[in-house]
Amino acid sequence: MAWTRADIEEKIRNVTGTPFTTQMTDDELVERINNYYQFTMPAELKVQIENNFLDFKTVPGQDVYSFPSGYFTDSPGIYADGFPAIFYEDPDIFYQDWPQQYAQDSIGTGDGIVITYAGTLNSPPLIIGSLYISDDTQTVQSVTDGTFTGDGTGTIDYTTGAYSITFNAAPSSSATIYAKYLPFSGNRPSGCLFFENQFTLRPVPDHVYQMHMQGFIQPPSLATTSSVPLQEEWGPLIAYGVSLEIFSDRGDLEAYNQIMPLFMRYESVALSRTIQQLSSQQSVPRF
Repeated sequence: MAWTRADIEEKIRNVTGTPFTTQMTDDELVERINNYYQFTMPAELKVQIENNFLDFKTVPGQDVYSFPSGYFTDSPGIYADGFPAIFYEDPDIFYQDWPQQYAQDSIGTGDGIVITYAGTLNSPPLIIGSLYISDDTQTVQSVTDGTFTGDGTGTIDYTTGAYSITFNAAPSSSATIYAKYLPFSGNRPSGCLFFENQFTLRPVPDHVYQMHMQGFIQPPSLATTSSVPLQEEWGPLIAYGVSLEIFSDRGDLEAYNQIMPLFMRYESVALSRTIQQLSSQQSVPRF
């Protein structure tokens, strides 16, 4: 039998003794079901949640990429155009291997009158979004499209280093105006840091590269009463998992402890497919 959301709702109401909407509204119950299904259960059964290829393409000069929506987590191991790259999850080790050092150019001196400064930076190309220009009173920061935010406006060509900046107010007389940025020598990425839900690549891509890895998808919401979980055997697990949370919120530890063996039984059932798959495979080291 395929467990629909309606079946899960009925089981939860029976187990927790809340058959009436006056005891727990349908909206509250649905919210509890989806919170458990989309967030708590994937953390408990990470190895079981559906995995899929996680792919994104690089942009020349851009080193940081957001974790794609729809995925719960990633699986270590990444390839750039089919070539393996070292996968990091510790930023200290990553930046020891790939130091991040800013260049600084002096681009002018204030006179209390001039507000616009233009020229070409000394060490292009530069990483997209890494440039900021300041007189220690006003600061502008470049963004992805080559414009600036902060105390002025302007543009930067990340490839050539050509810039133009107009401050909101004229820098004071004798104030040094400087630019700091991350220059790079582009190449195919051979190192990838996954941290704070972002991928940082080194070397910085000089062309478009196809980044390829595995990811565990976040289960879609059970939006209707006829919606079914990704795997049929997850139905009772969701029902008993939500029931445990309800008992915990009530402080009903006796009922919680009575239901726990059933929850563990269905957790084992949910993991059986993964255990069968892994038992027939030989472990392969990633080094």
